[in-house]
Amino acid sequence: TLTRKVFTTIRDIPIDDWQSVVGEENIYLSISYLQALEDAMQDEINFYYSISFNAQNKPSLCSVYQLVTFHDKRSHYAELLCKLSYHIHKKLLDIKTINVLVCGNVFSDGENGFIWNSNLSAAEAISEVANTVEELKKDAEIKDRASITLFKEFWPTSTQASDHLKSRSYRDFMIDVNMVLKIHPEWNSMEDYLTSMTTKYRTRAKGVYKKSSDLTMRTLTSDEIIKHSERIEFLFSNVLMKSEFSVGGLKVEAFVNFSKELGDQFCFRALFKEDEMVGFSTSFVNKDILEANFVGIDYDCNADYAVYQRLLYDYVEQALNRGVKELQLGRTAELVKSQIGALPVNMKLYVKHRKSVSNLLLKPIVNSISPSEFELRTPFKANFTH
Repeated sequence: TLTRKVFTTIRDIPIDDWQSVVGEENIYLSISYLQALEDAMQDEINFYYSISFNAQNKPSLCSVYQLVTFHDKRSHYAELLCKLSYHIHKKLLDIKTINVLVCGNVFSDGENGFIWNSNLSAAEAISEVANTVEELKKDAEIKDRASITLFKEFWPTSTQASDHLKSRSYRDFMIDVNMVLKIHPEWNSMEDYLTSMTTKYRTRAKGVYKKSSDLTMRTLTSDEIIKHSERIEFLFSNVLMKSEFSVGGLKVEAFVNFSKELGDQFCFRALFKEDEMVGFSTSFVNKDILEANFVGIDYDCNADYAVYQRLLYDYVEQALNRGVKELQLGRTAELVKSQIGALPVNMKLYVKHRKSVSNLLLKPIVNSISPSEFELRTPFKANFTH
């Protein structure tokens, strides 16, 4: 009974219809965030938005999609995926590319692809989004370019509903875990947080602060982000070069836009050694959660000044200062993040090739993808263990 309208720019969306479903529930689905992202990345990514209406023509579900080019630097995955793609036009050194239609947000972790209201059940919402994807794939641009469709990423509490996608020939798989720190109700300050640690990890934390004592942490305004844009690009590229997958870098213009459009829901923090930026971090406040987003690092300074670890502890400080219930630190660097108390949470994705034969061949590929192994640290005293 649902009908839908698809838009190729956020500016065409009827704001009242969108807001009636999204409200304040998810910053990554807010008009302000989507506008800021589209304005910065429209030359790199094709954006699509959909509103689904019930029989009474009331908005019931909103969803977002991105047509992106994935760069895979892990040759053994890349070689297999390239064999499945009919639209690989170039190979740059050991970097392989593949075009993917994503339901979700390639620049954030979590369930940021769609949202629905009480008119629908979770299973009905999943079904409607899958139907929307099939409609989108009739679009000439998508039909010509995208050979893979990807739904990213679902928390364990949602997989009972999201597994409905398997009945639509999607393959489910898990990638690296999201490291999550639950904020203990007794942590009212950084000192409370450090006191809850065992001696070993409290000493380690203090060592990080000592090594970084010559550095200055600052919150940057949009004008300051513009001023330091060249340095930010350099620090960000350092981190991207170490990643195994990428969709290209988020442009500095996006950080500027987020700062302007989202106010204190977005934070850009930077570490300076005298007048030179040696590291930065970005974060979003999403209701009662602080979500770590991107970091940039000068690796020449990282070992001597504990730049990355200092940024991680600053995320904890931000979470405490903002009074949130949870700090989501995202994937990668699981060991270091567990040292500050974060615990791993599995996240499930779903993938499908547009050709049925190739889709069968996806099975051994996705079965070979699994979260990285690491030794989990437990830094807290027994009564603070979550």
